[in-house]
Amino acid sequence: MDSRLQDLSSPSHQFDAAIAFESLPDAYLILNHRYEILLANARYLDLTGQSLCDLQGKSILDVNQFGPAEQREARRAWLIGVLRDLSPGESKWSPLFRYEMPERRDARSDGEASNESRVPRYWKIKASQLGARHGQGGTIALRVSEVTERVSDYERDQRERAKLRSQAQLRQLLADEAKAQLREHQERFQIAMAFSQLGAWELDPATGAIECTDQCKSNLGLTPDALLTEQRLFGEVVHPEDRGRLRDAMHHALAAHDHFEVDFRIGWASGAVRWILVRGVGRFLPDGTLSTVIGFTLDITSRKEAELEQREIAASEKRAREHSERLAMAMDHFVTTVSHELRSPLSAIMSWTDLLQRAADPSHLARATGVISRNARQLSHMVDDLLDSGAIVTGKLSVNLQPVDLGALAGIVVEDMRMHAEAKGLRLIADDLTSAMVLADEGRMKQVVWNLVSNAVKFTAQGTIELSVRADGERVELAVRDTGLGLDGESLERVFERFQQFGAEGSGRVAGLGLGLWLVKNLVDLHRGTITAESRGPGQGATFRVRLPAYR
Repeated sequence: MDSRLQDLSSPSHQFDAAIAFESLPDAYLILNHRYEILLANARYLDLTGQSLCDLQGKSILDVNQFGPAEQREARRAWLIGVLRDLSPGESKWSPLFRYEMPERRDARSDGEASNESRVPRYWKIKASQLGARHGQGGTIALRVSEVTERVSDYERDQRERAKLRSQAQLRQLLADEAKAQLREHQERFQIAMAFSQLGAWELDPATGAIECTDQCKSNLGLTPDALLTEQRLFGEVVHPEDRGRLRDAMHHALAAHDHFEVDFRIGWASGAVRWILVRGVGRFLPDGTLSTVIGFTLDITSRKEAELEQREIAASEKRAREHSERLAMAMDHFVTTVSHELRSPLSAIMSWTDLLQRAADPSHLARATGVISRNARQLSHMVDDLLDSGAIVTGKLSVNLQPVDLGALAGIVVEDMRMHAEAKGLRLIADDLTSAMVLADEGRMKQVVWNLVSNAVKFTAQGTIELSVRADGERVELAVRDTGLGLDGESLERVFERFQQFGAEGSGRVAGLGLGLWLVKNLVDLHRGTITAESRGPGQGATFRVRLPAYR
């Protein structure tokens, strides 16, 4: 095509070259060496909406002056630079040029040009230097390619990409904000958990593994790097006495698809015992299978200790009230008993004294003196017990400790009591009275032995009473066994209380002030000894054992 254009003046080729030039699918301009337009093909004229007469003879630098000044200046600078420097046969492509051209006439309803309605269009220009002819400068072919649709597609694609990038950036921004909020909430949650000393945990029923926070491990007395399993929790961490209760509560709650709440004890490495509250709930699959158990732990040691202390105080107050009530009832019983016990011997003494005064029968003298003497001794013992009771309560009772042979002392008391026991039909056995020295107040120790033996005689209707004294290393034991009424569990706990008397149901009233065993207990304490009561139950008899330090 270029060779035919170079020979455009030749008559033999003029027609064919013109037709070929007009038929080119691309827009072309032919310039002379002064950059004036010589030819423009149909495609170019259609592209720009101009006629050939509008263009011929005009400089390429003066046509198509559309768009802002900076755009026009950019096109002019490129054309001048390229057209001046082109070498024969050389071609150069321009950058993308923007033309804000008026709308096509056929697209306007008013049929007139409008300066206000312009359409942006994009062109690229290829400049090619054609050969010189007849000593004149060569011609220049300008190929003008409109790339508006391609640019529009590109810009649209770029806009879509930008939109997608914006949406992606927006999504990323929203995700980052959500993550930041989540981190902030987690940090607040962790701070709240740490402040409240709550520890979170999660149990995998399939493996028995327990994932828990550092606070949870701290609550359970474990180090942060310790591994916790269900087996270790129940086998090592939880107090042995609380394991069954915790396991049962968990199993029952999970079986009922309910939550559980249990407090239990643990032992820290420091040896301290702590109280832990655990709460948990199971999470189940749609088919009802247990998938996991989650919950938290809380150290409630202070609260639990205060609760236990309050319980103990309440129980102590209850015991004190009950004890006070028993003492009040016992005091009432004691007053009644004292009145009756004192009245009986006094009545007997007064009756026999009046009889002696009215009748001088010598046959009554011996019997009267015996009755008066026996009741006087009984009154003397009662008065002594009352006085000793007052001295013990006020802390004024004292003992004078001297070496005493407890076996010999017990033998003397047995002989004094033998006639009274045999008169009641009882066998008093004292075959095992070992000689054993103790530090004791002889008079007070006789009072101890006498009270124990007389108490056995009083509560034994038939059978035997056995007294023994044995040395056992650093201790000496005196034991009084009987086959009498015996004692139940409650009576054994209270048998040494003041004003207490215990007899079998339906056995009737038992004489006495209810001070004997209480006095014995306090006298034994003053001798730095101990006394215990034993019985297999009502009707099985009883055994009282006094243990004193042996004298060396």
